[in-house]
Amino acid sequence: MQSIVSRCRLLLLALLVFPGVAMASPPVAQTAADAAFEAALTHFNRARQGEAEQIDAAIEAFQAAPANPALQPLYSAYLGSAYALKAKAAWMPWKKLKFSEQGLDHIDGALTALRSEHDRLLVQGTPASLMTRMVAAATFVALPDGIFHRRAAGKSLFAEMRRSPLLASAPAGFRAELGAVEAGLQESGK
Repeated sequence: MQSIVSRCRLLLLALLVFPGVAMASPPVAQTAADAAFEAALTHFNRARQGEAEQIDAAIEAFQAAPANPALQPLYSAYLGSAYALKAKAAWMPWKKLKFSEQGLDHIDGALTALRSEHDRLLVQGTPASLMTRMVAAATFVALPDGIFHRRAAGKSLFAEMRRSPLLASAPAGFRAELGAVEAGLQESGK
């Protein structure tokens, strides 16, 4: 009887000293539903398809704080990519350079901000970490390498995504887009 009592005391002491042990649970994927993100993404995709008037709307939308703070790296990556689109549309060389550098700064910040929690946060069924890396990689390889020297970093991100065990659980559309961007990169000989 005394051993049971002493075991209960030890268990109670352990729970008091290490309260997280009793509540520990395996990581669960969390879906982020953010209507503002969906609207911003619509502006971005329209701008990416050539509607230049949507670039500023995409930038403005991604500059807003996300409803879910965990989405900030993804917002920053898209904001950086939108600035790269603005650089592409700009006429003056110094504006092209300015917008490209602004975009790269946002993307670098997004990649630095990624944590393991972003592997479990799902956006459109895809881990936010993969989506953030995809936006960064696609932007890096699209910029002129002779000026910005980011193509190698973009290719490295593509390779990292291919090695990631998260890719297997990503939706087919995301995997197809990854393949299409990589194929376009190989076709262009970059």
